[in-house]
Amino acid sequence: MEDEEEEREEILKCKVILIGSSNVGKTSIILRYIKDKFNSDQISTAGAAFYSKTIIIDDKNQAIKFEIWDTAGQERYRSLNRAFYKNSNACILVYDITNQSSFNDLKDFWINEIKENAPENISR
Repeated sequence: MEDEEEEREEILKCKVILIGSSNVGKTSIILRYIKDKFNSDQISTAGAAFYSKTIIIDDKNQAIKFEIWDTAGQERYRSLNRAFYKNSNACILVYDITNQSSFNDLKDFWINEIKENAPENISR
């Protein structure tokens, strides 16, 4: 049992970024996944926030560490978000189903941001 970590193969790292307009629920999605918590009074992210979670795939004796970046959706932070695309493995586009303009922003802005700044093989 004490050598369980040594027996496990190398930990795979997966950089994931969540993008979308302000107040669409990016932070709430992350906190639900990481901590299984929901805060209805969640404040907007300023700049970016980093979270991580490691999962174990038992049947393959494999660990995956998700490095999750929560980016700010406010227009004043959008140019800063470009740095977070580098070396990303996956991008999750988030919108609010009760807010049509947040969906339009995906089509009009965020998808182009991914095309211009993210690695070609990024999953989205």
